[in-house]
Amino acid sequence: MTVVLRPRQPWEAVDLGCAMVRRDFGRLLLLWASTVFPLWAAVCVLLRSAPEWIPLVVWWLKPLYGRVPLYFLSRAAFGVRPGFVETWKAWPRLWLSNFLPALLWRRFSFIRSFAMPAQMLEGLRGSAANRRVKTLAMDGGGSGSSLSYAFSKIELVAWLGLMWGTYELLPESAQPDWNGLYQAFDIENTIPDAFLWWGAACHMIVVSLVEPFYVGAGFALYLNCRTRIEGWDVELAFRRMATRLSGAAAVLIACFAFSGGQAIAQEAEGKDAAKVVKEVLKDPAFEVHKIKTKEWVPEFDAPDLPTVPKLDFLGVIGEVLFWLVIVGLVVWLVIYLVNNRQMFVTRGVSKAPVRAPKVIMGLNITRESLPDDIVAAARAAWAAGDFKEALSLLYRGSLSWLVTRRHVPISDSDTEEDCLVHVLKAGEKTEASYFKQLTGAWVQIAYAVLPVSDEEMKSLCDQWPFVEKGGEA
Repeated sequence: MTVVLRPRQPWEAVDLGCAMVRRDFGRLLLLWASTVFPLWAAVCVLLRSAPEWIPLVVWWLKPLYGRVPLYFLSRAAFGVRPGFVETWKAWPRLWLSNFLPALLWRRFSFIRSFAMPAQMLEGLRGSAANRRVKTLAMDGGGSGSSLSYAFSKIELVAWLGLMWGTYELLPESAQPDWNGLYQAFDIENTIPDAFLWWGAACHMIVVSLVEPFYVGAGFALYLNCRTRIEGWDVELAFRRMATRLSGAAAVLIACFAFSGGQAIAQEAEGKDAAKVVKEVLKDPAFEVHKIKTKEWVPEFDAPDLPTVPKLDFLGVIGEVLFWLVIVGLVVWLVIYLVNNRQMFVTRGVSKAPVRAPKVIMGLNITRESLPDDIVAAARAAWAAGDFKEALSLLYRGSLSWLVTRRHVPISDSDTEEDCLVHVLKAGEKTEASYFKQLTGAWVQIAYAVLPVSDEEMKSLCDQWPFVEKGGEA
């Protein structure tokens, strides 16, 4: 074997197959050119009046192309690289084998490269081949489908890329009239035959470069599948071991025969056969190891067994489901009440004394540090061009109201984001919505040093919600 057989992950096996193709890519391309190009030449001659159908026919005949590369790779994996003449002579037999199934009902198989080794190398036909492929597909069928999907996308992208990259090299007479095609959709008069022949040639080049790797990757998946489900690597290791030990055994037998083996045999003939067997069995290699296990087997006395009432299986299941629903509802209710505990807090001004922070994030929020009419002072600062001071007055005033009147649990170590989270949890939608908008404007001008529009500032002043019932701020 020129390949190390061991259980691999599917994409690791695919990489192994691509490495096998790269190792002999020159020979594979030579075999490809000598077997596939004559077929393509015949297709081009037959479809010379309709070149737009050539890429479709080339694509449809793909199951035939990979048989010669697979024949070469399957023998190269075992250290025997068939010559060019030998492979070329096997070409007709390889293509005629399972010719109609490959091009008809098996043509759209997504595991084509994975199933081809089982169908071609194992010599199975008909239902036996189908059963074999199904057995292998239980382990590697998904990987084979993914392989076909990936390589189809690689081939499509490479084809379009090659056409795009060489489009400017075409003479003007070979370039389609794209405007006319878009307006009239007249393919015959807007797309020249030279353009169609060029597209078919690009497709053939891409298939020649990609298809051998697709075949090699499928063959590697096949080898990996047999290794995983049949222990093929272990079998080959035992064969190598047997080959290596058979030579050593022959040498030992020869030494035994010529260095006293006859004397030992004569001595053994004079003894009783039973004694010889006993002496041989005394060797530690023939020691029998026994383990005694105690197994408790209950003794049942049928008449003395208590009668067990029959249980209604569906009734038990129904009762269990009922109690599971009850427990689930109770847990949901508890979680809901905990998350919405602010609904049970008395709205409005609290009579309980609260120790509110005086400074938050370096901002003094005491009532003494703020003007009597916060909104008017903010408007005046904004009109004077002191935008940061204007928003600072609104933000400090909001915090002062929230911690002293609403008793929002804001601490002196909280950040703007922490303050916003506490306000949102407090439950006052109007105040929470306003404070969210105000926080965004304050952070924008205080940290990002980005301007706030006059409309947004006017909206913040007009919507100021922190007012007593009597109207005083």
